[in-house]
Amino acid sequence: MEQIPAGNLEFVVGVRDGRTGDGGPSILVRTTIDGAEVQLLRFDCFRERPHYHYAPGGANTSYDIDPTLFSDSLGWVIAQLGASLGPMVERAGFPAVAEGIDREAVATGLAKVEAHFASEALAAS
Repeated sequence: MEQIPAGNLEFVVGVRDGRTGDGGPSILVRTTIDGAEVQLLRFDCFRERPHYHYAPGGANTSYDIDPTLFSDSLGWVIAQLGASLGPMVERAGFPAVAEGIDREAVATGLAKVEAHFASEALAAS
């Protein structure tokens, strides 16, 4: 897993295997609160059941990504992070973290997230 800084946040990217044999690209959104790493969001762009989680270490509310509407779940996730990261972090229960988001640092970080998965796709082909 690669760690990509983005202001008061960090994107952790890599490929995960799910419990049921499913798997694929994964993006974790973390921060540090009182010296401890806290996972705010997790996006699992799995082949069979793409989904995402709010506060995976706490409430762990999970939603499926409908592959009928979004055949490229990774592209959809990156677009959502670029457009709605603040409200998503707030919904995960971290309004103070959401207030401190640096949109420019997030945009730079997301470009690195895209580059990471693009290079991984080239290596796999």
